[in-house]
Amino acid sequence: MADHELQIIQECLDAAVSGPFFPDWEFHSLMGFTRDEIAAVAASWPSPPLAGTEGDDAVNNVLNNLVGYPHGVESRWHEYLPATRDQVAQVLARWRGEDVVDQDPGGNGEH
Repeated sequence: MADHELQIIQECLDAAVSGPFFPDWEFHSLMGFTRDEIAAVAASWPSPPLAGTEGDDAVNNVLNNLVGYPHGVESRWHEYLPATRDQVAQVLARWRGEDVVDQDPGGNGEH
């Protein structure tokens, strides 16, 4: 991945941990990881986790939930993330090895 994409991932990991996007009571259910576990991945960045590892899943889940979870704080996005939602979606697609971004927020769209 390009340096700017790795930077976007770092910003997304940090935003997931410290931003208003995911309530504490729902964080683990959404991410499959605790806030502290995501913080540990963020702290070790830019050392990208190996494909198929928990770190790989953590990055995938953070990017996916920032793009698709109805967190209701879109007006505060720019306070935590310089990248747009579309740019994060593009990075998510690259992270997954996809050529085209799935535009269906439910994840059921065709590629």
